[in-house]
Amino acid sequence: MSLQLLTILTAAGGMALVALTHNAYTVYFMLAALLALVVVSFAASRLSLRSLRWRRRAFDRVFENEEFALETEVTNRGRLPHFLLTVEDLLPSFLEPVHRDEFVVPALWPGETVTLSATVRARKRGVYALGPLSVWVSDPFGFFQRRARVQARAEAVVYPRPLTIYGDLARIGMETRGMAAGERSRASESGLDFYGIRDYRPGDELRRIHWPATAHHNRLTVIEFERGTSENLAVVLDTTAGSDFGQGIHTTLEVGVRAAASLLHWALNSEGVAFLATDSPAGTRWLAVDRPEQEYEILEVLARAQADSSLPLSTLLQWAARNLGPGANIALVTSSPDRDLPAAVSALRQRYTRVAVLLIDASSFDPRADVFTSAPDALEAVGARTATFSRGGDLAKTLERLIIASG
Repeated sequence: MSLQLLTILTAAGGMALVALTHNAYTVYFMLAALLALVVVSFAASRLSLRSLRWRRRAFDRVFENEEFALETEVTNRGRLPHFLLTVEDLLPSFLEPVHRDEFVVPALWPGETVTLSATVRARKRGVYALGPLSVWVSDPFGFFQRRARVQARAEAVVYPRPLTIYGDLARIGMETRGMAAGERSRASESGLDFYGIRDYRPGDELRRIHWPATAHHNRLTVIEFERGTSENLAVVLDTTAGSDFGQGIHTTLEVGVRAAASLLHWALNSEGVAFLATDSPAGTRWLAVDRPEQEYEILEVLARAQADSSLPLSTLLQWAARNLGPGANIALVTSSPDRDLPAAVSALRQRYTRVAVLLIDASSFDPRADVFTSAPDALEAVGARTATFSRGGDLAKTLERLIIASG
């Protein structure tokens, strides 16, 4: 019982006592009006929430550890107003409110729409189902409150944030201008064949502008070169069930997804084509991207990656290799290599395929992890280049060493 209702009922009891003692009709009338107010307030608090329409929206292209706006829109489609509407968003794990996770709408009149905006931080990449909402409805005086849960479903997709790989890569002749500042630098076209011309896009270097075509068409036009294969890279991500070790935001799968995103980001910024091979209960997935502006297609797949595949990494590698020609570059990312993997790598090496393997040390995330501990030596013996990452290490530096070792 609220304090307001207790006060009204106490006043009503006092009036009843005065009315009975003095037989005062005026006091009877006031008592009746007071009790009618309580009844009307009770009825107002029990108005059906079905007259309210809810819609939620999370802004696109959100990266992990980034704040984003989450909007909740409520519309009163009924004929009666709702008073003191209190809305609390029940967010899933790893989505934390930064500002305003609870809202109070004093009155929502018929036909009125109110938008409630909150700032949320995503601590982990993934796909989050938003809902339900916890809603309190009250009468105008706050005598009675009613709580209900409203299903206002929406989806928030949080992308892994690629690491920028630069620094020592300059020693092997790779273009890194602007990468330290986070720019999408473009590799030098030396040694590439002329492919054609196209319209200028933001980020294109000015030295690629084709001035005769620009003057002829009266718009900026740039020279496009045919891509070589030296920086083309296929990343095979291990998502085998039981290969995820650790808890919360510190797991081997999160490291693997971030490493895959970083390697593919590097390939695109080196004028190469990025390929991604992964598996899930829905089937194997092969994605080819050749433009930096298409990188979000890869990030969308990686955001949804879970350790729920039944396909061993060696089998996935053989399947992915059928989509590539001889001399391709393949990077494997795994925390749980299977024992058939060295044989699969050996078969690819006979096709002059370069194979690099990022081994995520599962024991550093979970001491109870039982993995193929001799995998580094077995893979090196068949010609693969390996690098091992342990929890707390520098993933960007580890990836740089892996790329340099692979040539």
